[in-house]
Amino acid sequence: MQYSADSIILPTNARDLLEWAAAHVDARGFHDGRDGRRFGSNGTTTRHLTPGMLGALDVAGGAGRMASGRAYDYDAAHAAERLALDTVADLASGGAVVHDPDWADEYRYRRAVVHLWGMEDGRTGAEVAALFREAAGHVERAAAAATRPGRPPLRLPVPTADSVLAWAALHIEDTGHRPDYFTHDPAGYADSAACTMLHALDRALVAAKPYASSGRDWWAAYGEAAPAALRLVSDHVAGRPVVDNGDDWETKKRRREVILAWGNQPGRSTADVAAAFRAAAQAAIVDDALAGALEVPAEPGQVAFF
Repeated sequence: MQYSADSIILPTNARDLLEWAAAHVDARGFHDGRDGRRFGSNGTTTRHLTPGMLGALDVAGGAGRMASGRAYDYDAAHAAERLALDTVADLASGGAVVHDPDWADEYRYRRAVVHLWGMEDGRTGAEVAALFREAAGHVERAAAAATRPGRPPLRLPVPTADSVLAWAALHIEDTGHRPDYFTHDPAGYADSAACTMLHALDRALVAAKPYASSGRDWWAAYGEAAPAALRLVSDHVAGRPVVDNGDDWETKKRRREVILAWGNQPGRSTADVAAAFRAAAQAAIVDDALAGALEVPAEPGQVAFF
């Protein structure tokens, strides 16, 4: 794919996106992001700013380059962005990202991993471009592994908590469970290597997460399904409700810690993890049924007791 900062053509595969990002750093320079920004100065529009690592990936994916009159294959473009991010984050981590339950969303955490690598003292644009090109050499094999026959689909339809958890069960059965604090086996790829229980749930949430262009209904469904899936799994493996102290961030952190610790217990098998996901999925179906029952309106002048 030919590079031009003014191009309105989007990459539809991760290799082209990463090669474009590397060429963008070569052409525009590199901003280390220590001020917290994705871009430095020296430009008037996003595509002409000096990019940090995330800025280069974002512009390569289309930020500041899309034309309103052009039709884009958003499914392919977003899939390319996610695979590119997964691969760069793993390479920046030395083979696989290490879990950090402080982050409630693996996508945002992987972006932070990439940003922090770019912030390291003495980091140069040449090193950044080299990492992008190294990642480009991996993504075709990663994509082939992630889309091989018999695997769970890369995307879910409009998500529900039970569909997210059923996807996680299929994923762990396909890849195998690997107790550890690495998200997945460093010798493999984020979407297809043996992984932890928490990573399997995270990948299910990635598969369910809408695109920026998805409709309001899809985002509303995801907004309900994601926290419900996390709650149901953590409560199931804890054997009781995980305490919600009213702080959403702290509660998510605690729930993720519970899931990671349960999955990492000695002797925990792939079958154990898949069964836990399916039990939590069944609880989600029961919750939905009860919620439907509670929606029966009371007659005027009466009090509803349930």
